[in-house]
Amino acid sequence: MRVIVAGAGPAGFVVARTLVERGHEVVLLEKRDVPGGKVSAWQDADGDWIESGLHVFFGAYHHLLDFLNRYGLGDTFNWKPAEMIFASERHGLAGISFVPWLPPPFNGLAGVARFKPLSLGDKLRMGLGLLRPIFGDQRYVDQQDDETYASWHLRHGMGQRSLDEVMHTMCLALNFLPADKVSAKLPLTAMLHFAHEKQAPMMALVKGSPDVNIWRPLMGQIEARGGRVELGRKVVGIEYDEAANRVTGFQMDDGSLVTGDVYVSAMPVHSLRKVLPPAWRKFAYFDNLKHLKGAPVITMQLFFDRQIAGVDNLLFSAGTHLSVYADMAMVAPEYHRGGKSIMQFVVAPAEKLITLSDDELVQFVMQEFVRLHPVAREARLLKHTIVRIPNSVYQALPGVDKYRPDQASPVSNFFLAGDYTRQHFMASIEGATISAMQCVERITEAVARGAIAPAREVIAAD
Repeated sequence: MRVIVAGAGPAGFVVARTLVERGHEVVLLEKRDVPGGKVSAWQDADGDWIESGLHVFFGAYHHLLDFLNRYGLGDTFNWKPAEMIFASERHGLAGISFVPWLPPPFNGLAGVARFKPLSLGDKLRMGLGLLRPIFGDQRYVDQQDDETYASWHLRHGMGQRSLDEVMHTMCLALNFLPADKVSAKLPLTAMLHFAHEKQAPMMALVKGSPDVNIWRPLMGQIEARGGRVELGRKVVGIEYDEAANRVTGFQMDDGSLVTGDVYVSAMPVHSLRKVLPPAWRKFAYFDNLKHLKGAPVITMQLFFDRQIAGVDNLLFSAGTHLSVYADMAMVAPEYHRGGKSIMQFVVAPAEKLITLSDDELVQFVMQEFVRLHPVAREARLLKHTIVRIPNSVYQALPGVDKYRPDQASPVSNFFLAGDYTRQHFMASIEGATISAMQCVERITEAVARGAIAPAREVIAAD
């Protein structure tokens, strides 16, 4: 069976690698010249790596970690202690450390009890307020989707200070939206995993570039088994046989048509909407995609002439637009620069910042960074890189979850993969991995019941 996959991000790679392992002919198409999608990286003229985001991985990412282990890439990450370190102008650095000798959820509750920026009353209110979700289950968490997290937090008596000092930042790090905009389901899902699994809150970063450590090795494995990975190949349309209710080809930006038996969109949802055939508007399945909109985000790297933060872990900040950041020269060994910091920031919310000029953005970020780390005033900024992503992960707004589609579409040989599709996890690389695996199973089920028959005459025309 010949499978055409559009989008070489995490979901596309998982679909392609899994299906080629099962003996199928796979063609993986990517519009950009670099693989990885939202987890991509490329080199600048100086040979330094530019990353599309601060790629953070958690111990709760079981499906992703199992996938990488299965294909010999398990030694990809540099693991950090299970600790969330918050930086603020008023409190300096303060951590919520998961106590290793306590079982979950008490290891996390003990960490909250030690968190200096909160008063004793704040800690008690937060601990009591979180009892229901951390001792609950996913069903309860799913039922909270129609409410913002801020509303849920205050309704459960946890107070404004813990919302401002902890949860706004956590929501921004998870979905690039503040707590008063994001659905309560998103952070509650994360807390549910942290509360039930001891390894879940452990964090890791790739030892260096994800391009070198993940995507290029997977490309080599796919091609070694007869598959193809074609970069710089943009899908601009979908050819559809309405009478047969099947896709007959992906139209490419060079005018060619790529054909197969099965077609998978692993493109971001906003890219998929642009290429949907008009005839598909009759399907609520596709029409509902209009409710899934990407969140804007900015990634900035600042290269300094000395070490600044001095922390070999992620840093979160309350009350700024620097929701999460890290010194890549410390957390990723392959980026080591001999004591010179590469500070990488996730700048969010970015809706009002994304149109600023590079100089204005650098000035804005430096002002906020110096407030958190005054020593940065003494450092010399050597260079900067900026990556603007107008549509990143889908905005997990209240009430949107019900519009997330299943991986099997109403079109017999067309399937979806991506973290925006329906799966039990959140918008993340783990969510993309779960979605991709479900996509593979939907394809397998369709073949087993005879819903997909090889279109040999179509293949011959390719």
